[in-house]
Amino acid sequence: MIDMQERATYALPTLRERHLPEKCRETVKDLLKEVYGYNQFRELEIYDDLFKGKEKVTLSQGQLIENVIREVEKAQQAEAHPDNILLTAPTGSGKSLLFQLPAIYLGREYNLLTIIISPLKALIVDQVEGLQDIGYSRVAYASSDLSPEQKTEVYRQVREGEIDLFYLSPELLLSYDIKHFVGERRIGLIVIDEAHTVTTWGKEFRVDYWFLGRYLKDLKKNLGYAFPLFALTATAVWNPNGGNDMIFDTIRSLQMDSCMLYIGTVKRRNIGFDIRQLSIEEGETYDKAKQNVVAARIDDFLDGHKTLLYYPFAGGIDMRMKGWVKPANWHLVASYYGKKDKEQKAEIVREFKEGTKQLIVATKAFGMGVDISDIDRVYHVAPSGTFVDYIQEIGRAARDADVRGIAATDFHERDFYYMKRLHQTGNIAQEQLALILRKLMEVYRMKGEKNAIQVSLSDFEFIVKLPRTRNKLEYEAELGQFIKTALLWLEEDLAQRYGRHLLEVSPQNLLTEGYIQDKTGDAFIREFQDYLTPVEGQEGVYKARLEALWEERFPDFGYKDFKQKLNNGTLWEGSRAVSVGKHEVLLKEDAAVIRERMDALFKNLVTLLKTALLKSKGRFDEEELRNLFAAHGMDVRSAKRFIGSLLESRTEEGRSVSYISSVKKKESNELSFTVTKGFDLLLSRYQKLFSQRIVGSKGDRLLFYCTPFSDLNMLLNLLSMLDCLSFSVEGGGTPCVLVRFHDADTLQQLASGDDYRNLILDNNEQIFQEQIELFSLFFGTDKLTDEQRWDFVEDYFTGTGVEELKRKF
Repeated sequence: MIDMQERATYALPTLRERHLPEKCRETVKDLLKEVYGYNQFRELEIYDDLFKGKEKVTLSQGQLIENVIREVEKAQQAEAHPDNILLTAPTGSGKSLLFQLPAIYLGREYNLLTIIISPLKALIVDQVEGLQDIGYSRVAYASSDLSPEQKTEVYRQVREGEIDLFYLSPELLLSYDIKHFVGERRIGLIVIDEAHTVTTWGKEFRVDYWFLGRYLKDLKKNLGYAFPLFALTATAVWNPNGGNDMIFDTIRSLQMDSCMLYIGTVKRRNIGFDIRQLSIEEGETYDKAKQNVVAARIDDFLDGHKTLLYYPFAGGIDMRMKGWVKPANWHLVASYYGKKDKEQKAEIVREFKEGTKQLIVATKAFGMGVDISDIDRVYHVAPSGTFVDYIQEIGRAARDADVRGIAATDFHERDFYYMKRLHQTGNIAQEQLALILRKLMEVYRMKGEKNAIQVSLSDFEFIVKLPRTRNKLEYEAELGQFIKTALLWLEEDLAQRYGRHLLEVSPQNLLTEGYIQDKTGDAFIREFQDYLTPVEGQEGVYKARLEALWEERFPDFGYKDFKQKLNNGTLWEGSRAVSVGKHEVLLKEDAAVIRERMDALFKNLVTLLKTALLKSKGRFDEEELRNLFAAHGMDVRSAKRFIGSLLESRTEEGRSVSYISSVKKKESNELSFTVTKGFDLLLSRYQKLFSQRIVGSKGDRLLFYCTPFSDLNMLLNLLSMLDCLSFSVEGGGTPCVLVRFHDADTLQQLASGDDYRNLILDNNEQIFQEQIELFSLFFGTDKLTDEQRWDFVEDYFTGTGVEELKRKF
């Protein structure tokens, strides 16, 4: 029996003593004036040594820049090992200058390339355009929005030494060999901006940041030379002995041993607080009280202030604004959230900067990469993320030192509804991780028990059961984010538990080889035959060199456009060539036995649903579902996914049809379902499909080519939940990861048992509860002065636990 609480503890990374140069070299000072027009550097306040206390020292930006340059110069010497640098400093302290100026100098002096890895396109474009606007042209970026033609030109400029600062998202960097971008150009420095997104409990933001450490370590090995890493962020908790640590977690994740730390002070002396308690009058609802108080606040903010107002949900913003903003003030207000198109967002930011819009109602999508110095009010309708997120968000006020900012909120304990709902929506459940581990080992056996296999993320699609969106690329991105995160939770937990890696997960290229099927003739095949190889025994199915096809024949399309058209069958006029996945299937029983099991389950399901329609307007509870599926050897977590998958929204005869819906009961975590007429026709459709496609005896292997959204793909997933067959997918346009197995026996033992529990996930849950306590402490009183509130923030960011904060404040 495996001890599921066994846990290896990580030693602290190696920290280097800081030896700060007294001043910056004159040539860099000249560059500061030449490029930026500044005569002198700003000063930064950092903690001298948090292991000893909160003593602070002041240093110049110039000293830090000189430090960075010297580490890069050290790397140019044979056998030298440069130290990495991690810096935290508040928003508005000039962090971008700290890596841009060294990069400009290193390019000019040594023809070295600096790569800046940044999580948001808005942030990347803002910084690139900012430099171009002040006349510096040796800067560029690549993103999936650019066409292959545009990217090819950028890569040529990088390779030929015309670009010295090159911005990339982590996803794009990890999708290709580095030579694809830089050729033989030597890398001097790699910068990781917004490095707090690396840490494990910020994982929902950018899972690919998790892969960066091993990628960069391998990169140094493959290139045969070293370069320092420079990681920067505005917000990261220093707590080497606590579960909420971000500083040392980031250093470990990025494999930045050895590292010099510059931990900046958190306090923003030009931001004060206006935190009040929301009172609900007799006969008034929470929603009405909140609406009234926000409306009154907005009236006040529109009287001479520039305000950023945060609301937790994108879906409700525009509707809420109608109750908050007077019609006469509509022209002064705009909403900003992730799903608005980039032109709309850019226009809103421009109007806000210029002052024609005075108040932006936004989700947390607004912030990073938006440099507006004169915001003087930041209001939170309710907290939506962590306390660290909150401090970063209020830090967007008063970037200009002459502006006095106010962080305001009207707090009620029911505000946590938003936070809890967001947490539940994006959260990975213990049961899902156990199912993913089981499925991973099933794919491992299916693929011949090799030590390294490529795993398609669609293999896990029906375990996580994300709601399918109309936009397949959005759905695919969300699925990829979720599954990669889950696999990394597994990897990390098992590595900590056993003190060694049982498995390792690595990302794969954006586009490699895939499969294309065209049932409408041979027009597509004739036109693109150089990129296609017929699949033996499969009429109309071809193996395709997708990347070459995209870059050579469709250079005007961005990556997303190309994939979208290939998924929809609209890539080439006159044909319906679509991307399909190769589904390898292993029967665990004779087809006749599987059919009996499926029919028996469907029969009982029809009885349950017809009874619900007759007796309770289609409603039935999870308990009834649990009992029905238990009789067929299926646990309730699989049962819920089964029924959700089986009867989910689909398009029939041009209209969207949903046969079943579910809601969470208020008094418990259980679901209540409602079914509508017509479901039995869908079940009979699956039975007909089974008759046509599922044949053979136990142990037989079947091969199908179909799209991820097809009925056949759905049927295979349903039968795998019934444990009647195993299958794995290759191609189909869905992202893959490479999984290396170092101890398959132990993994198999864990997958087969019922007692695997991911302790990192438990820790995340603990941190979430801690965040609610933190906010309750911080928002739950209006008696604290601004100074006391900043002391509270500083204490938390420098390692003080919640219990101690309770005693102190």
